[in-house]
Amino acid sequence: MNFKERVLTAMNHEEADRVPVMGLIMDPATVNKMLGKKPVDFVGLLQKPVLGNQIKNLLSSNRFWNNMYYGNFSAAMQAAASLGFDANWAVYALMKLTRDPQASVGWSWYDPYGRVWELAADTEGNINVNYSRALCDTEEKWEKWVEEKAPLFETMLRNTAAFHRKLVKDHGGRIYPMCYAAPGPFENSWQPIGFVNFTRLIYQKPDFVKKVIAFQTDLCLRNLEAVMKSGVEVVLGGDDLGQKTGPLLRPELVEKLYGESYRRMADLVHQRGRKFVFHSCGNIYALLDKFVEWGFDGIITMEPTAGMDLGRVRAQVGHKLVLIGNLDVSYLVVKGTRQEIEDAVRKAIGDAARGGGYILSTSHSHPLVDPVRLQWMVEAAHKYGRYPIGG
Repeated sequence: MNFKERVLTAMNHEEADRVPVMGLIMDPATVNKMLGKKPVDFVGLLQKPVLGNQIKNLLSSNRFWNNMYYGNFSAAMQAAASLGFDANWAVYALMKLTRDPQASVGWSWYDPYGRVWELAADTEGNINVNYSRALCDTEEKWEKWVEEKAPLFETMLRNTAAFHRKLVKDHGGRIYPMCYAAPGPFENSWQPIGFVNFTRLIYQKPDFVKKVIAFQTDLCLRNLEAVMKSGVEVVLGGDDLGQKTGPLLRPELVEKLYGESYRRMADLVHQRGRKFVFHSCGNIYALLDKFVEWGFDGIITMEPTAGMDLGRVRAQVGHKLVLIGNLDVSYLVVKGTRQEIEDAVRKAIGDAARGGGYILSTSHSHPLVDPVRLQWMVEAAHKYGRYPIGG
């Protein structure tokens, strides 16, 4: 079997020649280490008095941003394929560099949804970003933002379609791009407003919250449409619905606010003849049955540091969901020994792979992931993942 046949066989809950292995490689630091590339220290250049505004103008150019962003994911696909991964995820994001006195480096990324992303660099100069705060913390600010950014949403959707089409065209012959329409309606609802504000508004201004969710659901559906223009048979979507100890909102409230949104997302993908895999970090046992009810075909992450045990998940959902992930990204593929990685891979395969329906991967990505340990992970998967699964 080739990589694509292997992935699609697993998605059909059938046994391939071996368990497919999926990469979640995306961070520039990891990609550059894998390919031996020296990063451009944009954060350092922004601190230069003369160069700062020039770099800002460059990074805020739609064309330059798209070329830079695509280059990183193209390199990630190349790196993942070279290590023997069958698939690797890919997600498009659009950000504008903005002067920001609250930021440690004086600059932040602002995205079209109304979120601020803290800009930083590691010791080598690799860029990394993290969600920092909301820009639309009142109803008035949100209404104004959505009205003013309407053209930017359209630009983002066009860019998304072009990004995924090109990625599949350029790399689909060597590896399966898992094209990811993100973020979803939950994150897009609360992150531009702020979690405390948003949860307060659920009770104080429920009609406004319904309006926000309806807007973000429609935008998410358009994002899924844009991603599916690439032709991929499997589409990723998702929201981080969990924290370390359980869901961020009561499951009943998630159903009330977002159940219809998630049904619409799954229905849209199915209407186009594709399969829909949902990404969520955190402890999400309480939501697994909802994922089945909403029509999801699979889930990805199952974060072990949030208490997600792969065998328990399989026992709960059976083969109603394809399972992807669960290998620890906080220690195992950063500092773990080869034996520890082999043991974890063998356990994951034993817990979830019988009968198909499992794609082995880490639980997420971050800049400290070690390419050598990713190689060990792939080699262990090839060693222990041959069907029929023994043990």
